[in-house]
Amino acid sequence: MSLPLAGLDRLIEHLRTATIESAHLSRYNAPMIGLLGVILLPGYYYVWTELFPQQYENLPLRLIGGALCLPLIAANHWPARLQRFFPLYWLVAMTYIFPFLFTYMLLRNDLSLIGSMSTIAACFMLILAVYDWLLALLLTLVGVLFAWLAFMLGDGTALPPEAYLQQLMVYAFAIIVGSVFNHTALLIKEEKLAAYSAVGSNIAHELRTPLLGIRATVVGISHHLPDMLDAYEKALAADLPVKRIRPTRLESLRDATARIEEEITYANTIIEMLLVSSGHASLRSDNFAIHSANHTIEQALARYPFNSAHERKLVHWQKGKDFDYFGSDILLMHILFNLIKNALHSVLATEGAAITIDTRHGPDANTIRVTDTGKGISQKEMPHIFEHFYSSKTIGQGTGVGLAFCKLAMESMSGNIDCTSTVGEQTTFTLSFPEIV
Repeated sequence: MSLPLAGLDRLIEHLRTATIESAHLSRYNAPMIGLLGVILLPGYYYVWTELFPQQYENLPLRLIGGALCLPLIAANHWPARLQRFFPLYWLVAMTYIFPFLFTYMLLRNDLSLIGSMSTIAACFMLILAVYDWLLALLLTLVGVLFAWLAFMLGDGTALPPEAYLQQLMVYAFAIIVGSVFNHTALLIKEEKLAAYSAVGSNIAHELRTPLLGIRATVVGISHHLPDMLDAYEKALAADLPVKRIRPTRLESLRDATARIEEEITYANTIIEMLLVSSGHASLRSDNFAIHSANHTIEQALARYPFNSAHERKLVHWQKGKDFDYFGSDILLMHILFNLIKNALHSVLATEGAAITIDTRHGPDANTIRVTDTGKGISQKEMPHIFEHFYSSKTIGQGTGVGLAFCKLAMESMSGNIDCTSTVGEQTTFTLSFPEIV
């Protein structure tokens, strides 16, 4: 009995994982699919009743499908408390629209040519929406069974089962072939991630070795440097012939080792972040703590490696009402680095453009906004900006991992990152943080 139960557990786990991954991969296409569903599902009622009349049509069923598509248009803007329900909603909507609705229409139209062709198209659309072949087959089975049940309970006449089975073979072929192509595309993407991860791991190893050596050297210096500085001051007091050190440089030397140690820690953290963005490691939350948003922004602006004073003047910090967040300040600084870097790329190419960073403390969410008045992001690019390896920049200017990492990092802190943009006017990235209870 244990073997069948173990197999069932693996099947359930596979379907659960496939549901989450399919919803994640489809989230960027969900607004367009939702918009098309809202327009085309009711629109084709007019086509099949007025332009090319069919034996049977049903406007209420099409309107229900359109209503299910409405929330998909705003899929990337769902409130944080509803985000966890998106995978389930996605599957329910896809099952109703494609297997159920198209199969029911096919049966009511006596397996007509138009109905058959529409159902084949629905099979391919389901594959594009669901990705996993086993999950797609399961949803097809559920949708088809409910369609048959609705057909038999309605006033439809009985159809010869063999006639439908013949067409079912074609639909099964469409799902299988579509799944093969989807699986191949996903494998290529996974191989690309693996290669990137391997390169990142090697770079991290090569960087950590000298950092470890520098840290060991700093320990020795920090042990003897105070005595050496005291000896220097005593030599000056005794009027001995020693090379003088400027007072400002002397004060800088006193805390030099502490600063070097801090930078080494920061560099190691950045390496960890790069490994996370490449998929080679996971974000750790054991070092998360409560931090001030305004203080973190000030640190980020002080640390960011601006190429010139002109670049620094382009960034305006509008200090709003402060709030605390639970997470990593270094992690948030790295997110801000990515956003500032992208914003600078946009504003430097636009005369008179600038960048504004502000904070807001509200009853529903605490936010940090990074806004630039540069060239903006087109609606075509918008659904893909948080995808791994997607970049609208030219080759050599962007790798397509920065915003994907930002999204992963914000989710690790139970927050969210969102973007709105108007071409030729502005782009705003909003970092939302939950209230600390």
